[in-house]
Amino acid sequence: MDTNIQRLIESAKRSLNSPASHKYIDESFESCIKCTACTAVCPVSRNNPLYPGPKQSGPDGERLRLKSAELYDDALKYCTNCKRCEVACPSDVKIGDLIVRARNNHLAQAKKPLMNKLRDAILSNTDVMGKINSPLAPIVNTITSLKATKFMLEKTLKISKERTLPKYAFGTFRSWYMKNALKDQQKFQRKVAYYHGCYVNYNNPQLGKEFLKVFNAMNIGVMLLEKEKCCGLPLMVNGF
Repeated sequence: MDTNIQRLIESAKRSLNSPASHKYIDESFESCIKCTACTAVCPVSRNNPLYPGPKQSGPDGERLRLKSAELYDDALKYCTNCKRCEVACPSDVKIGDLIVRARNNHLAQAKKPLMNKLRDAILSNTDVMGKINSPLAPIVNTITSLKATKFMLEKTLKISKERTLPKYAFGTFRSWYMKNALKDQQKFQRKVAYYHGCYVNYNNPQLGKEFLKVFNAMNIGVMLLEKEKCCGLPLMVNGF
């Protein structure tokens, strides 16, 4: 692996594993200047009237939640943690982190029904589900698209029958890369590390292939992390 890429990875590991990271209490909400730049770029508040937006859910809501846990707003569940709000924020307020932390604190205190816990555990473990379903993709995709299956999922796991479940690809992006692309990437002097994530790996390998084409066209090689795992976001937003 390229030396610069390895150095970046090791630096990130040290940062995440340092005691300061675990003891850090986010008080960045105090820096909010109420400019609503975060709300302007939020894709959820633009389309869902039930979601008050990142400013109200994040820094404004945090001030209320610190006074009383009863002031928690259930609408926080609509946040997808895309972090567009954090990119737009001129004061570097960690809005997405504030919302996720508040949601997790609320879930830890709430009593979730057993079937809901089972549902969230299944949907959150994307790596596990991907490894199971990808080799059986044609069968799994057919079964999950049936009306009878959607009806049963709604009755048992409370997954709306109106939801379109993600399709799995037959074969992962990572396996394709190792067989067809790795050797070619070594010849490039400039390289980037590509964190492909669970979606590209199990659901849409073609997206990763197109990514390689674009960077190779710019004379840049694409390397994968040796032991990549799920980023943990699905687990985090479901309180695990």
